[in-house]
Amino acid sequence: MPLSKVFLVTFTALLTMVNPLAVVPAFVTLTQGIARSLRASVALVAAISCVAVLTIFLLAGNYVFSFFGITVPAFQIMGGIIFLTNSLRTLTDDDRRAYDIGGDKRMEDTDARKAEIDPSSIAVVPLAIPMLSGPGAITTVMVLVNLYPAWEQKIAVIFSIVGVGLVSWIVLLAAVPLSRMMGDRGRAVFAKIMSLLLGAIGIQFIINGIRPIALELMKAS
Repeated sequence: MPLSKVFLVTFTALLTMVNPLAVVPAFVTLTQGIARSLRASVALVAAISCVAVLTIFLLAGNYVFSFFGITVPAFQIMGGIIFLTNSLRTLTDDDRRAYDIGGDKRMEDTDARKAEIDPSSIAVVPLAIPMLSGPGAITTVMVLVNLYPAWEQKIAVIFSIVGVGLVSWIVLLAAVPLSRMMGDRGRAVFAKIMSLLLGAIGIQFIINGIRPIALELMKAS
């Protein structure tokens, strides 16, 4: 597969699971009343932390697979099911919850109190972990580990992770005007469009995982 296609597929999957637009309401509330420069610093640290977490899981993924004896088709099927269920949940959920993709991105009251004490402390937790690089995004990276095993493909995936981090940084920088412009309805529409792509990717992952198993069964019979 051409590296450009690897980048495009992985970038789309990761961007859908990270879904920085879903973090905008929490980011605006958590950074409310602080200086613009400090808000920009929080956005940068959160984006860098997200990239670091996903890259670590990408590079260490093969060791995890080897340790637990997980086969590639098994994880492709599981990853596809997770993608598909996340997609269906967003497409069928009430619009007020539609932008919640890849895990619970809602803000707790304790996070707001933490922001009042030290705004920079929220950059890593909860913004980077688990809001940006949550279970859905980490699962996506783990699927990509064995879907694209060659080192040049992994480099393409790393570029897609960096690209997602860059998009997340830009979105968080523009969080205040975006929140006013898009509103809940705009975020819901965007989430549903991205969920359609995520569902299609999930189905393709399931097909890719089932194909070698079916071939083995046919050979055995």
